[in-house]
Amino acid sequence: MTRVRAFFLVLITGVFVFSHELIQRTLLPLVLRCFPGKREYILTKWCQWIAGTFVNIARVTGVGDFPTQPVIQADSKVLILMNHQSLLDIPLAIKCIREGYPLIVTHQKHEKGVPLISNFLDLYDFPTVSSRGGRKAGLKKLIKAADGPNPVVIYPEGTRSWDGELLPFRTGALRVLLNGRQWKVYLLVADGAWPYTTFNHIASLKGKIEWKMKLLGPFDSPERIENLPSWTADMEDRMRKGLALLREES
Repeated sequence: MTRVRAFFLVLITGVFVFSHELIQRTLLPLVLRCFPGKREYILTKWCQWIAGTFVNIARVTGVGDFPTQPVIQADSKVLILMNHQSLLDIPLAIKCIREGYPLIVTHQKHEKGVPLISNFLDLYDFPTVSSRGGRKAGLKKLIKAADGPNPVVIYPEGTRSWDGELLPFRTGALRVLLNGRQWKVYLLVADGAWPYTTFNHIASLKGKIEWKMKLLGPFDSPERIENLPSWTADMEDRMRKGLALLREES
């Protein structure tokens, strides 16, 4: 029965992705041009719709339960650090934002060739980073995001965890975001979906995904960039303890 649910999840998701890729490339730009004064309102609604639908497909097909509610007010001074376990981490992070949408730091490899997602990154001007670093375009987008009106979400591990355990934090993108300004920092700790990091894993699903979330903070960002290593170590330790507590509570 679980395999049947997983099959329908992949099928419905595929239909949703390709149909909304078409809408996002044709109808949405037209609406934005016709109502330039409501651009942010329209982008917020579209972003929340896309994220919410991904989560609801998983719920409706019975693959998993993903209890979320808007818990963080959209604000230019908000920085969210989230651990990275699954494909659903990005839509779940978006659904935790109240009255707005975040800019999410994503990997460069998603900029091209990914239906719906690649165009989505371009539409919202999400900052992109490379594991090799040194990309001027990505650096400019990070700086722009740091000075922009939207909250920012970053996955400080830099990649998905394959066993659910927290990976060491990387500080490259964090250093750019934290340099020269203060943030109200939240730690969004999630657990339960790490065995299903790809669609292939979901297609071979053996049990219902039991997803859990805990919000920690807010914390102040370091006042001086020289304090970044000790501050990052503290945030990593708090997230690791939050993950352990989340598992104890289940």
